[in-house]
Amino acid sequence: MDEAAADRQAPIFDPERLFQIGIVVRSIEETLAFFQKTFGFGPFELRDVAYTTATYFGEQCGYRGKRAFFKLGPMEIELIELLDGKTIHEEFLQTKGEGIHHIAFRVDSLEEAMRRAEQAGIRVTQSYRRPDGTGGFAYLETDRVGGVIMELIQRTPKKA
Repeated sequence: MDEAAADRQAPIFDPERLFQIGIVVRSIEETLAFFQKTFGFGPFELRDVAYTTATYFGEQCGYRGKRAFFKLGPMEIELIELLDGKTIHEEFLQTKGEGIHHIAFRVDSLEEAMRRAEQAGIRVTQSYRRPDGTGGFAYLETDRVGGVIMELIQRTPKKA
């Protein structure tokens, strides 16, 4: 088999590297209070995010939001609240309301995984790359079959 044929058959990501479930919410504060009081979830890591160079269907559209992360067994849960800007999270909230938005997989090379997705005919709906080139994320338009958005995440290895 030639290299081009082998590359076409390579998976977009390794299914064993599933690590996150993303949930779009209207208010992180209200959701965290409910989750903590009702289910004992936590501790939570809160972040304000500003992805000024993020793309939305290929166009730079930057956005700001809030994020909360916590562990649920081996899984990372990400709560997503949009403050402003054009995102797939806003579209999801308007059309479906609050709820599970995506599942995410770690990848070693975001560029390579995005290239494989495009070769498979799957469009990148939103993406962000860190300015220093050390990582980023990309959402894939995989919800047209099965209703699930897949996210690719390349993270910088933590320094010792």
